[in-house]
Amino acid sequence: MHTVREKETKGTERRTKMNNVMEMVDSCMNAQKDFMNSCVNAQKDGMERWTEATMKLQEPLLNMGGTPAGPMKDMMGFYKSCLTTMMNSTKTVAEESGKMQDAWKSAVEKQMEMSREMMQKMTVFFQPMGVQK
Repeated sequence: MHTVREKETKGTERRTKMNNVMEMVDSCMNAQKDFMNSCVNAQKDGMERWTEATMKLQEPLLNMGGTPAGPMKDMMGFYKSCLTTMMNSTKTVAEESGKMQDAWKSAVEKQMEMSREMMQKMTVFFQPMGVQK
């Protein structure tokens, strides 16, 4: 009878320790989720602001000089074409990188959830026979 109580006490202590470990894991996972959300949002916001700022910076150059004639007109047309292509490419890159970051964030979150679930199952599996739920 004495050994049964010792086993129950040890099982309760193990369960308490594992619950503490799970709480620690949960707090780390929440911190990582918050960090990832902040990082993704900051990068998206930064790319959008950079694109807007670049467009605003280039706009006066495109409108400079009214309607030039001759070689200047051709040069301004070429410059405008290059700038438009560059800005469209930049928008596309920003949008696609945002999608990649969201996919990466989702994959990491799923991995963290799977790790947590696996740890819970291992905790139950490695408990002494009389203590298992």
